[in-house]
Amino acid sequence: MITYMTLPGDTLEKIASDLKVENPKYIKDFHNAHCALYDRLVDPVKLKTGTLLHIPFGDEIKKLNKKINKNGDSLYYHPPHGKIPFKIPLIEGSYTVRHQKYQDNTLLTNYLYRTELKYLRHEKDQHHFSVQQFGSIKNGYESDSKISSLAKACAAIMFPLEIRINETGKLTDAAFHHPETVVKDELEALKKYFTDEWSASYIDQLKKKTEDKKQILTDIRNTLPMQFLFGSFYNAQYESWTDSGIYHEFLPWLTNASPIRFELYNRILPREPDTTDNEILKIVQKGTSCDYRNLDQLYDKNHEYQESSPFNGYSVACHHEAEYYINRTDLEVQKITGNFEIQIGNITEKEVFTLEKQLK
Repeated sequence: MITYMTLPGDTLEKIASDLKVENPKYIKDFHNAHCALYDRLVDPVKLKTGTLLHIPFGDEIKKLNKKINKNGDSLYYHPPHGKIPFKIPLIEGSYTVRHQKYQDNTLLTNYLYRTELKYLRHEKDQHHFSVQQFGSIKNGYESDSKISSLAKACAAIMFPLEIRINETGKLTDAAFHHPETVVKDELEALKKYFTDEWSASYIDQLKKKTEDKKQILTDIRNTLPMQFLFGSFYNAQYESWTDSGIYHEFLPWLTNASPIRFELYNRILPREPDTTDNEILKIVQKGTSCDYRNLDQLYDKNHEYQESSPFNGYSVACHHEAEYYINRTDLEVQKITGNFEIQIGNITEKEVFTLEKQLK
């Protein structure tokens, strides 16, 4: 046992987290068991700066955590074997997606659509899903412009896609549900209704993409819903406490640009006592860009990423944070929120992404 003098901003929760004690209530009980009667803490506990606390140390912390777990009072989730189990078939479902873009805190665009994944089968260590996308509402209304109408018509032809997910949760393959020739013929038929030169060029580009299976996989992988559901989040290795080890991931935040490489880690948040969402496990994913490229290079489709190139003064500077809401019982994803911020000169651009599973 040691005596600790509280600092400004200290709470039992913060002290318990720093000590790696799995329930802050036991810090109060430990102190009360070792202090004078007049120094006991009573609920609601509000620590003043300079309060002298008797806190556990060394093996006392291990014994205290053992008691906490024996009593079923731990606020923390401990991943078995250091990894969050990923039950891939449970990803099936309909998700509402909202994607907002800001510039210096001013909302520029607000997109709303729905993504649906249907679990098809498990075959040769691969999980097969069909992916469908429905609707696209921008800034509160459905656009009826010619460009929007063409995009919707093309999407109706190209979806659903069939994707394959391996046992580690990685998206390994994507293909059209319908034969390539059927997709190309139906795209070509749209030229009867969209007769201008721009529409013809757009349709021809899509037809060309249908011939490139690698590009189809890249395009679907570089969508935010697929990234958040099938990225490296679940493969993070957790250490002795709440934080995972560092890992790297390319995240497709910038539209029409190459994904940005980030250095990431996950943090498991404690269950909040006396709340209604005790069945929800919350995990935060945080990261900072470690990509050597500047904006021009990210938007240059011909620029190939060089693993050995160092981070430099012209490299993009951006931050990423996401929060996963997972059912504690079956570890099914319920909701994911993501935030991205990038500084471009004197302008701060921000994107907010929310993916929420709909109840059946």
